[in-house]
Formats: sequence, structure tokens, C-alpha cells
Amino acid sequence: MVNLATRLPSFNAARDSVAETLEVELTTKRVERLAKRIGMDRCAERDAAVIDWENRPLVEKLTAPAGVKAPEVVCVSCDAGRAQRCDLPESAKTNWCATNVGSLQELKPNPQASDPCPQVPDKFLTLGQVDELTREIKGSTPKGTTFQRTPSEESPVAQATPAAPQKIVAPSPEITSRDVVATFAPCPAFGKILAARAWLLGFAAATLKAFVADGQSSNWTIWEQHFKHLEFVPILDFIHALTYVYSAAMAGQSPEDGWATYVRWITWVWQGQVPRVIDELASRSEQLGPAPADVPDSDPRALVATTLTYLRNQQSRMNYPEYRRLGLPITSSPMESAVKQINYRVKGCEKFWAREGGEGMLELRAEKLSDTAPLEVYWACRAAHATGTRQYRAAA
Repeated sequence: MVNLATRLPSFNAARDSVAETLEVELTTKRVERLAKRIGMDRCAERDAAVIDWENRPLVEKLTAPAGVKAPEVVCVSCDAGRAQRCDLPESAKTNWCATNVGSLQELKPNPQASDPCPQVPDKFLTLGQVDELTREIKGSTPKGTTFQRTPSEESPVAQATPAAPQKIVAPSPEITSRDVVATFAPCPAFGKILAARAWLLGFAAATLKAFVADGQSSNWTIWEQHFKHLEFVPILDFIHALTYVYSAAMAGQSPEDGWATYVRWITWVWQGQVPRVIDELASRSEQLGPAPADVPDSDPRALVATTLTYLRNQQSRMNYPEYRRLGLPITSSPMESAVKQINYRVKGCEKFWAREGGEGMLELRAEKLSDTAPLEVYWACRAAHATGTRQYRAAA
């Protein structure tokens, strides 16, 4: 029942599935209570593991736990999802709140003598795809711009895209194993949960380690506090960088000129020449002038200034040719996938969670998505200790 309540989109669906497959009639509340009880058990064990990790000396945190073989190449990512709470204070403006999600991946080693893909892949030089990516991530495109889905061959925008004799595709590193963590806990507590799980998996002793995230400061605070000293290579998600570059390039220019600027800038970013983009952005920002305090975010002056600040802050995490040469990921696509899989169970306009029930379901759903199957280990241990019989002390 707990498995179905975790895998299916609702407790009602789990109840109906039990009735159809096992011919056992249960109430929705019974299924919900069972899932909450097991979920809270798993949260308690998770929190105990975090405390155990915190209390260990630093020298132990730098190595793999006893009996765990350290993987060669690993990647840790984090991002936020969304869910509704029914127990927030009345002063809250909305029922929606953030869920913190982490992905811990073991990768197949694939180092190269040089950058395996020095040219920008075609999908990042296709107007329709780039525009859609920007709309999806940033929610809008620069004010006053309207584009065709795919430019025609006669279009100046199409002519600005460099022709390629063959389709250029950048292969992603192969993921051999993935674990997921998810919680309502705020970022400081979430960072400890993520770091403790990484240690339990032996990530601290891996040969090559990466930490991939978007530009949110909370993500890099987690890296700074828990992964920097373990020599995790910080990598800014390339897709988020692309959306900023695209918005700034198109801002205040004709579609033709803006697209030509974008192609030039994103090529430099892909090839690790971020300072060149920053120099041109600085000149463009000076040309447009400072943005007034009350100007909307879509104003060209604000878009260019925001992108300039973003790239200046993140350029140390944008050496993409070196990351590709080492066989490390440069996008957080697996992380985005994990967030969507978590949201499938907990996010919905009709779903409202209390703190304990929601936290328990987040933990169960994350463990169900983990390749190391921690929930299966829990069931095996629970069955071994829950015999269903009482043992009495033998009479003296």
C-alpha cells in the first residue's frame, strides 16, 4: 500500500489500485495514515544519519564509510520544486512553498585529451528552441520581441546562424547510478541532508567530483559549506547561462542584430571565453545607460545589467571546455528531471500537505526514485524485526 501511495499520483489512486488488484477495500484515510507512518519512520532514520555524519571527525568525513567502495566520478546537484501546504500561518500570502531536491549521480569515467565538442551544438543555435528554453526558465523573452518558431532560409536571423556540414551534438556523461533526496526543510538543513547522503554513498572519496547548479545563491552556499573542501568542481548550469545571454543579446535590438549578437556571445561562453562576453556587455550597458529603480525587469537596460552582474559573479564556474574534457556534466538536466518526478506526486492545485505528512511523502518518493533502493533495505530490516509475535521473558 505504501509503495502504491508513493508511486501513484494520489492516495485515492492507491486505494483504487489495492481494491482492483488485491480485492481489499480500504479507505483513503487508511492508506494516507500508513504512508505517513512509514514516511515519518524514514525521516527519523534520515535525520539520525545526518546527526551521525555531523558528529564524525573531519578525517572520517573525507573518506568513504566502512564497507562502501568510493565511485570514480560523481556529480551532486540541487534545485527547488513546489508544493502546497495547508498548515502555513494565516499571514502567508500563498499556500505554495518550496521543496528542496537533490540529485547524487555516479558517472561513467570518460576523460579526453582535449575538448570533445569545441563547437556549439546545433540545438543552441536554433532560434525556436532557444526562445522556448528562455520562456520556460525565465518566464518571458525581452520586451517587444516576436520570433518565428523556425526561421526561413531567406531570413536574416537564419543567415546569422553558422552553417554546419553535419549536425553537432554534445554527448552527455553516462549516469550509472542516481540517488535523490527531497525535503521541506530550509536550505541550511537541506544542505546537511545532501552532504550526509553524499558521504554515505562514498562521494567524498571519489576521484573526480562535480557540483552543478543554477545561479541561485543558496545553491552555492551549500557548495561552499559542504562540498568545496571536498574538492567538488563548481559548475554553473549552461542552460541557465544561455537564457541570460539570449535575453541580453535580444534586448533593445532588432531580431536580426540580436540573434547575431547571441550567436557570437553563446559561442564564446561555450568555448570558455566568458570575459569577452562580459566586456561587450559592459560596453552595451554603458551605451544604454543605468536602469531607473522603478523600471520593469523586461526593460533592455535592466536585462543587460542583470546579465552582466550574473556573468561576473559566475564566470569562475563557467570553464565549460575543461569540464567537457574531464567528462563532467555542464547542465543540470538530470536534476530538473528529478524535480519533475518529485512534483508528479506532491505538486498539484488540489494537493495540500501538512508538515509531517508532506515531509514523509517527499522522503518516500525520493527513496523510490533512488537506484540504491534505500526503501527496499528498510522493508527488509523492518520485516526481520517485526515478527508479529510478542516475546516474554522466561520465568526464573
